[in-house]
Order: sequence, then C-alpha cells, then structure tokens
Amino acid sequence: LTTGDIVALSSAQVGVLSSAQVAGLTTDQLTNFSTDDLRALGSAALRALSTAQIAALSSDQIGALSSSQVAMLTTAPQVAGLNSDSLNALTSSQIAALTSAQVAAIGTAQIATMTSEDVVALGTAGIKALGSAQVHALSTGNIEALTTAQAGVLSSGQVAGLGTAQLAVLETDDLRALGSAALRSLSSSQVAALDSDQIGALTSAQVAQLTTAQIAAMGSDTLNALTSSQIPSLTSSQVAAIGTAQVATMTTEDVVALGSSGLKAMGSAQIHALTTGDIVALTTGQAAVLSSAQAAGLTSTQLAALETDD
Repeated sequence: LTTGDIVALSSAQVGVLSSAQVAGLTTDQLTNFSTDDLRALGSAALRALSTAQIAALSSDQIGALSSSQVAMLTTAPQVAGLNSDSLNALTSSQIAALTSAQVAAIGTAQIATMTSEDVVALGTAGIKALGSAQVHALSTGNIEALTTAQAGVLSSGQVAGLGTAQLAVLETDDLRALGSAALRSLSSSQVAALDSDQIGALTSAQVAQLTTAQIAAMGSDTLNALTSSQIPSLTSSQVAAIGTAQVATMTTEDVVALGSSGLKAMGSAQIHALTTGDIVALTTGQAAVLSSAQAAGLTSTQLAALETDD
C-alpha cells in the first residue's frame, strides 16, 4: 500500500488488521497512521509491532494509545526496547497502566530519563517492581519526588542500591517511612551521607532498629545529629558500639539522655573518653550504676569532676 492508501484507511479498517499484516508494515507506513487508527488496533495486532516500529511512532501516536493498550504491550521486545523518546512520550496516566512486569523490563538508560511526574505515576506497585539497578538509575529529582507511600515500599535491596547523592535528597517524611529491613540495609557510607535534619527525623523506633555496625560506623557529625529524644532509644548493644572518638564529642545533654542503662552499657574505654563536662553532668542515678571496671578507668581529672552527690 502507498502512503496515500495508508492515510485513506478508516479506523474501522485498521481495527481489523491482523498481527501478520501489522508486523509487515514499514515504519514509513506506520508513521502515517492517525492517532484514531492506532487506538483502533486490536491486542494481537498491537503486540505484533517490532521495536523498530514502536520507535518510529511519534510522541502524539504513542500518547494516543489507551491505557488498556499500553498494558497489553509485551515486556520484550516492546517495553524493553522502548527508547527514551518513546518512553517519555507516555503520559502519566499511561505510565500508571504499566504492569509490574512491564516496569521491570524498562532499561536503566530509559529510567534515567523519566520525569518526576512519571516516576510518581508509577505508584507504589511500580516502585516495588523496579530492580536495584533501575532504582539506582533514578535521578536525584526523581528520588526527591517520591511520595511517602512509595518510599515506604522500597525493599532492602533497593535501598542498599541507592547512591549517596540519592539518599541526600530523600525527604524527612520519606526516611520516616522506610521499613526496618530497608533502614538496616543502609551501609556506613550511606548513613554518613544523611544530613542532620534527616538523622533527626528518624523515629525512636527506627533509631532502635539501626544495626550495631551502622552505629559503630557513625561519624561524630552523624552521632551528634541524634536528638536527646532519640538517644534514649539506643539499645545497650548500640551504645556499646559507639566509637570512643564519637563518645568524646557527645554533648552533655546526650550523655544524660543515655540514662542509667545507657551508661551501664559503656565500656571502660568509652567512659574514659567522656569529657570532664560530661562527667560533671552525670545524674546521681547514672553515677550510681558505674561498675568497678568503669570507675577504674576514670582519670584523676574525671574523678575530681564527679560531683559530691554523685
């Protein structure tokens, strides 16, 4: 058929084209289909389109596909073969129609070009379907645009694959939405990438879920970002994992916030690292739980700083 013949086809005629007939169309012929003609294609005919044929479709043609037609595209080669222009031609409503299998088939190079609106349009099911490499390919703008619900369904594998630049733009509400497994999957470098506002936004329950390895790897800035209301949530194992260099930088408010149980959990080297100001600030209850081993580790300056009541 000539280009003129293709243009002259009615939508009803296009609607009865078989999969074999559609597969045999040239890219030039396809580009002359009207948007109504494309919407008229049946399921089998639509799924017969090759990667080259889909790539030849204009943004208007891609955008004209109904949500049900988008959901009928094959994972391979059609969705997997979408180039960035074709993927970005999909509207937010079409993106929302993609199945989990289709989302998982999108190439990382194409994921990297998605708009924030389209990433949000994936919904929670779409985010859950992304592989670690796909999540890693999301731009910082995409990560920042995630809804709290989407952040809440991120798996431990997905979170572990986030770059430090991506983590740095996670909103505080999104961090609070992370599940226990996802939070515990953060590496020491990832935890270190979080700023004071992000660390301070963690709930007390989340702080208590951090691994001892994560606590041990915390730098002074990260540890000091914990608020006095978060410090009491630290378990004895977590307190024992704090490095002496970090203990030495703790504020007197945070040392007091450790309470008696937190102080009991400290090793002799940690007690030795406390500043004179920290020792002066100890409550009577805290001083009373100091073990003989801990007391033996106190310097003469620290001992002199203990208040008479302590």
